[in-house]
Amino acid sequence: HETMALMERITECRPEVVACDLHPDYYASQTAARMQDRRVISVQHHHAHIASCLAENRETGPVLGLAMDGTGLGTDGRIWGGEFLLADETDFIRRGHLKHFLLPTGETAIRHPWRTAVGLLQMAYGESWPKWAERLRLMPADYAPAMMERILERRINSPETSSLGRLFDGTAAILGLRREKVNFEGQAAMALEALARQGQGSVLPYDIAREEGVFILDMSPAIRILTEQTLAEKPVADLAASFHTTLIAAFADLSGRICTEENLDRTALSGGCFQNRILYEGTIAALGKTGLKVLRHRLVPNNDGCIALGQVVVAGYRIKKERSL
Repeated sequence: HETMALMERITECRPEVVACDLHPDYYASQTAARMQDRRVISVQHHHAHIASCLAENRETGPVLGLAMDGTGLGTDGRIWGGEFLLADETDFIRRGHLKHFLLPTGETAIRHPWRTAVGLLQMAYGESWPKWAERLRLMPADYAPAMMERILERRINSPETSSLGRLFDGTAAILGLRREKVNFEGQAAMALEALARQGQGSVLPYDIAREEGVFILDMSPAIRILTEQTLAEKPVADLAASFHTTLIAAFADLSGRICTEENLDRTALSGGCFQNRILYEGTIAALGKTGLKVLRHRLVPNNDGCIALGQVVVAGYRIKKERSL
């Protein structure tokens, strides 16, 4: 509130329109909702990511936006984070995403990556996931596997997510990195990236399905191979590198399919997962080889440091569109 008052005094203006995130539990969103005398425009998190990239590059949509991060409330009420959006400055269509998996115990799983790994094993192996978790010695010794089975079966505080950030966390835990607790979000993913720099990767299998016109990128085949090769004591650095290599190949594959259908030749990259240099530089190179132009951030961060810019852009264009009607 002090910052809002300060900015209004410095800029000598009192905005009539306020832009905020779609998530109602964010303090900024709650603050905006209490501004009865101002118009509030809510912007979906990943749309804001892509809009900010368009603005920074001084380009307009439509564009295929790859928004890859940890958490953002989707328009369907689920947690998004691995999104392929057909987007412009006013709206978007979700053309593809990572396959949803359960996030056992919700936000607690962010601090305890082994829990996220359980969700990935369930996605990859179905009801037989406890056998694989036990072989990996994934769960803490004092934690009863039956309890986690009940949590998943009844979906107790276990939301569905398409988050690439959580996919990184869970994969890191499967490979034996930062399982029980992390000190900050993304720590397990950073450990996985660091290890991948020491290995040689190859493209693992993945599936791309289609449901009601939306592409679903399913990493289950890769998760199964990574699990089984971990148990076979294959070099963990090579497995970490293969995980990155597979994501890069899958991103280029799916982007090419969508852009062909939509007659597009441009993509835009944004989201905190693209702070991973292996993923970021690899995706740019792979998309370039398919003939697609890649818009990227240079002035504002890939992470949520770009969100405010994207929110302002979307809100401004929506108002401009209304006034032109």
